[in-house]
Order: sequence, then C-alpha cells, then structure tokens
Amino acid sequence: MSVDLKPAGDRWWVYAGVLALIFHLWLAVSFSRLTSVLLSEKAELFLASLTSSTEQTLQASHYLEEGIVASLRQIADQVASAPAGLVSNEWLEALRQKHDLKAISIYDRFGKVRVADDPDLIGSDLPPDYGCHDIIEGSKTEHVFGFSSGVFCETDAFGIARKMPDGGALRLLTGVDFVLGFEKNVGLVPLIKRFREYPGVARLDLVDENGRSLLGDAAAGNAVGGVVTSREFLLRGVPLGRFEVSLNDPAVENLRDTGFIAIFASCFFSLVGLKLLQGRLKRQSELLEEKRHAEDTRRRIEGFGRVVAAVAHEVRNPLNAMNLTVSAMRADFAEGCQNEKLEKRFELLEQTIRQADQMIRDLMQAGRPIVVHKRAIPIKSWLQTIVDAFQMHTGNARIEIAADESASLMLDPDQMRQVVWNLMLNAVQAGATKIGLSAKTDVSGGYLTVSNNGPQISEETLAGLFVPGNTTRADGFGLGLYNCQRICIAHGGRIMVNSAVAETAFEIFLPLESES
Repeated sequence: MSVDLKPAGDRWWVYAGVLALIFHLWLAVSFSRLTSVLLSEKAELFLASLTSSTEQTLQASHYLEEGIVASLRQIADQVASAPAGLVSNEWLEALRQKHDLKAISIYDRFGKVRVADDPDLIGSDLPPDYGCHDIIEGSKTEHVFGFSSGVFCETDAFGIARKMPDGGALRLLTGVDFVLGFEKNVGLVPLIKRFREYPGVARLDLVDENGRSLLGDAAAGNAVGGVVTSREFLLRGVPLGRFEVSLNDPAVENLRDTGFIAIFASCFFSLVGLKLLQGRLKRQSELLEEKRHAEDTRRRIEGFGRVVAAVAHEVRNPLNAMNLTVSAMRADFAEGCQNEKLEKRFELLEQTIRQADQMIRDLMQAGRPIVVHKRAIPIKSWLQTIVDAFQMHTGNARIEIAADESASLMLDPDQMRQVVWNLMLNAVQAGATKIGLSAKTDVSGGYLTVSNNGPQISEETLAGLFVPGNTTRADGFGLGLYNCQRICIAHGGRIMVNSAVAETAFEIFLPLESES
C-alpha cells in the first residue's frame, strides 16, 4: 500500500460526455443512411414497376404500328401532292422539324437524291440496303421498314418509301422520338401521369441520351427533391430512353425526423445526466473530503494532546533526575567527595538536560512554520556525509548509496538532513539491517528514496502514519514523521510510503526550482 499526497483529477465526466457525443453522432449518421437506403430501395421498386408497365403498354399496342404508318403516309401524300415549285430543301427541312422526323429525301428515277432536308445529300445514290430500289424499278409502289408484327421497336429507325408521280421515290425516316410522340395520344403519357400521381413523386420524366425530355413538362413535373435515381428503358433490347424520378416518402421523412429528435433528446439527456452525476459525485467527494479533514483534524488534536501529555510526563523524569542529582551533589560537597564522583554526577546532569531540551525542540518545531532556504546540493556527497555521521551514532545497519556523482537537488540541506536521519533512525529502531539511499532526477524534479528491509507496516499504522502522536514505540512521541512531512511540503514536494513484506520505501519528491 502507498500513501500519496498528490491530489487526483476529476475530469472523467468530460471523457464520458465526448464518448456520448461520438456515439450519438454515429447513431445519427447510421440512421440517416438507413432512411436513405429505404428511400432508394423504394425508388428502385417504383422504377421497376414503371418500366414493366410501360413495356407492357407498348407491347400491347398492336394498333400502334398502323397508326404510325398511317401518319407517315399522310406526310408522304402531302409531299407527293405539293406543287413542284414549293418542294425545296428548306420546305422539306421545315416539314421534318414540324413532324419530328429524322430525314426526308426525294430520289429521281436513277436513284440519286434530287431534293432533301439536308442539302449535302443532293446527288448521292440510294444505298442498296435501304430496300427502296424495288420502288424505283417499278416492282412495288410502297415500302414500310423498321416494323414487325405486334412490336414496333425492333430497331431505332422507322419509315416509309413510296413511288413519286415522276418515277422517282420519296423516303421518310423517323425514330423513337416520333414513335413516343405519337404514343402521347395513345397510352404512354397517361400511364406516366398515373405514376406521376403516386404519393411522394416530386418529378418523373423520360429523357433521351442527352437528357432531353421525351414527354414534355406536362408529364414530367417541375419539382425536384428527395432521392433522385434513374433507370434505362429497353424494349426488346433496344434503348428507348431513361426514366428519371425524384421521390419523397412522407413516412420515411417522418421516421427520419422522429429518429433525429429522439437521438438529439437522448444525447441531451445523456450529457445532462452525466453532468448531474458528476455534480453529485463531486458533492459526495467534497463531503467525504470534509469528513476526512474533520477526522484528520480530530486525530491531529488528539495526537497533539497525547504529545503534550507525553512530553509533560517525560519532562518530569529528567526534572526528577536533575533534582535527585542536585541533592546528591549537595551531599557530596558536604562530605567532600572526590572529583571523579562529582564528574559522573555532572555528566548525568548534562545528559538529562539534553534529553529535556530535545523534547522541547521537537514540540516547538511541530507547532511553528518551516522556513526553507534551498540551494543546489550535490546529492551523493551530501548523502555520504549524513551516512558517516549516522554510522558513528549507530552502526547496527548496512547503508548503501545509489546516486549519480553529477546529480544535484534543490533543497534545504539542514532540514532535509533531519528528514533522512529520521527515516534511517526509524528503520534501525524497527529492526532493519539494511538501508538503501537512492536519488534520481527528471524534467519535473528529483526523487530521493530511503528504503529498508525492516518489517512491513500494518494497514492501520499506514492510515495515520503522518499524524502527530501516532507512534508504535513506547518511548516515542509521534512527531518524527509528522515533521518529515511538513518539511517535504514546505519544499513544495511530497512524501510517499510503500510497504511490503520484503521492503519498506519512503519516496520524497522535490520539484525542480531555481536556487533561492
């Protein structure tokens, strides 16, 4: 067990609060991710249902091909019946843009482009793979391409070619945009609008590869919010566009808000609870400290009372001895005794006076302030001087010194000499046969240790080791260790004890200070 005078810190609640904050922050982030995942999964399910319904709608529209072909035939009739002076590259380009076509080309009877929406095509030949040469050769009057029975989207190009009155051919080419535009009046847009009315849908659109809407604002909507996701729409492996949706789920949003409020409340009450607990524990600690101080004060008062009673009792002994010695000396003088007998009387008288004087000195030092005069002391030579004097006084123990020759400590040599002397004397009186003195320094100060191989100090004795009047010796006053502690505190340091079966060690800490 050890006795340490250094106060302990009380900042545990700060670390607990930081851990609580980190935990609730992690909880908030995890909860936010969870709600985002829920919303994303809902959006994916929504798009999957939309694409499936759209595919079924388009595949089920068998009449769609007939409607598209009929629309293309009307445009072809318009071109074929137009006056020759009206048909020009510019007129075809305007017609192409009006009907959202890809290209309009008129070929002469030799298979070369005569008029087109793109002037660069003028004079170019009709490619064989267009499948339109039969019209120029006269074997048929019309060719519809890009369609099949029941499914119009086997390719991304659709159109019609027909024979012109002058023997040439007219070719109209369109794509998915034209098909979807025609579908707006058939079933796709009403389907999209129904999905647009799904709770939480902020925006829904079908766009092309460039991000341009294929449906128009009426179906797409303008609001943007929530989770944004997209899915490519394929029909028989041919991409028609990409669905984009912005989805808000009120239930998920309410769950997120409720969760964040609960997490915030939990964090707040956790911190408040920790602070209240810290205050309660601090108050309990203060009450225990006050109780300890009161108990320590009581023990010190009782100890001083015992010291005073013991000194008063012990002073009587030397006074009685001096009184008897003086009486005997008077009788010796009257009888004319020899000098040798008187000399012994004087020696006894001087010894008794020294004993009484030491009692008074110890008692006075215990009650007056200690003034320290520090200076740098070469620690090893200083310890050696104390050991030499101590071994002349009592040679019953072997003393070893372990210290660096160059090490020095800031201390009052006279006062600290009293501390080391007292600790060694207590060790010898307790029955120790070996005493160790060691010293070391670090950036904070120096450590001086006095150890011995005497018996272990009991727990009860350790509890009041530095209390005045607490002693296990029949002839002691209990002021030695009390004065040692006061001297260490006056130096700005502390004294600690660690007692075990094999060794008891007193460690003195002296802070690093400049010479004063």
